Amino acid sequence: MEPTRQRPAAVALLGVLAYLTALVQLLSAVASTILLLRPGQVQVLFQREVSDWYWLITAALSAVLFFAYIWLGRGIFAGAPYAWPVVNLLAAINLTFGVLYLFQGTGWASVILSALVLVLNNLRGVRDWYAQP
Repeated sequence: MEPTRQRPAAVALLGVLAYLTALVQLLSAVASTILLLRPGQVQVLFQREVSDWYWLITAALSAVLFFAYIWLGRGIFAGAPYAWPVVNLLAAINLTFGVLYLFQGTGWASVILSALVLVLNNLRGVRDWYAQP
């Protein structure tokens, strides 16, 4: 029998963050579905009525992202080789959008969390975790 590998703390944190993101996506899908089912155009977002298509697309995308983040969290905890580039790609995309949202006065949380994820995911111990069978 092979000895079990010791999971780095940064990997555990990344996995927990992936699962928390999945939970947020699930809540977004549920909330969007509830708003979609409300009669007429009574939903108001940013002081304007919002089309039902907005809620439909948001619910569908959030549902897909929920399953994607569950898959990613499992890959992170298992040390799957695909997890390292996927985490980096998603964090870079979130960081980019967060920077764009800074011009609107929001986005700080996204920028900080995305930068943290990029730093954690590129630590030597974390990269080694993904590289070892």
